Amino acid sequence: MTLVSIVNRVRGALVDSDDLRTKDYKGSPNIYAGHCYVASEAIYHLAKRAGIALKPMFIYHKDTPHWYLMDSNRILDSTKEQFADLVNYSKGRGKGFLTKRPSRRAVELIRRATTNG
Repeated sequence: MTLVSIVNRVRGALVDSDDLRTKDYKGSPNIYAGHCYVASEAIYHLAKRAGIALKPMFIYHKDTPHWYLMDSNRILDSTKEQFADLVNYSKGRGKGFLTKRPSRRAVELIRRATTNG
């Protein structure tokens, strides 16, 4: 899989993944809200399987924690549409995920992304 196809599959799987959001975001009409961590984690692990190196990044945007990824020279924010304004990525910092292996939520999102379409 290419990085573009990985991102597209994960983003597509978010449409029916309200159950994977944390309680503060459940039921939000914005399908990307509350999915930044799990989407970034799923993309990271799928990319790693495909031999693509990505770096997890973290920032506070509007006092809200936000996760995204970077490759060697570009920002990969698969849930940026949750925000009405632009994220100032220059303030982001590299940060490891909470677990070395995919979390339970990421495993499920990976399953959905790789079995749909």
